[in-house]
Amino acid sequence: MNSVSSLIRERRSIRKYDSRAVGEAEVRELLEQAESLRGVPSGGRWRYVFAGSQQARDRLAAAMMESFADSKLGRLLPKKLSESFRKRTAAIPANLIVFVHKGESRETGENNFAEACCTLQTLQLLAWERELGMLWDTEPQLQKPAFQAKIGIENEETFAGILHMGYFAKVPRGRTRTRAEERWTVIGKQGGAQ
Repeated sequence: MNSVSSLIRERRSIRKYDSRAVGEAEVRELLEQAESLRGVPSGGRWRYVFAGSQQARDRLAAAMMESFADSKLGRLLPKKLSESFRKRTAAIPANLIVFVHKGESRETGENNFAEACCTLQTLQLLAWERELGMLWDTEPQLQKPAFQAKIGIENEETFAGILHMGYFAKVPRGRTRTRAEERWTVIGKQGGAQ
């Protein structure tokens, strides 16, 4: 069994998946475990939409490509390359769309969003132990209201992202990370926050 620190260090964003299906029941089980480990009830503060069937994945890929086509880069992309990207997106074994309730105040909404994000990070770590990899997608084309309307966002919700998921055969190499000390500021010290 891995220690928590080694699990965090080893986890990677996965972009290439094998052909094994990702079951709705397994994802639900992992979410329930992530929420219980975090000690927070979901109780309407966020909502998950699962796209695991081929029909659902095709609809999601089409909506993503339509949103991408409206971008500057999307308009320049050759149709053949665009279609290839759509097929590759539709082949992702499963997707989990996450919406967060805005809350009655800005503070409540921000707390809901932070709790949902912590739960999703815990989900990714739990899934990693099962060789189920994920990529948390928040690309600019996913931020467009027209795209979010197509995937079912409601008035009192904000979009937290899409977790693309699938089993992986190979773990990519890790990237060099910025050290914490390079982001460190001490209030009142020269060069720090005043």
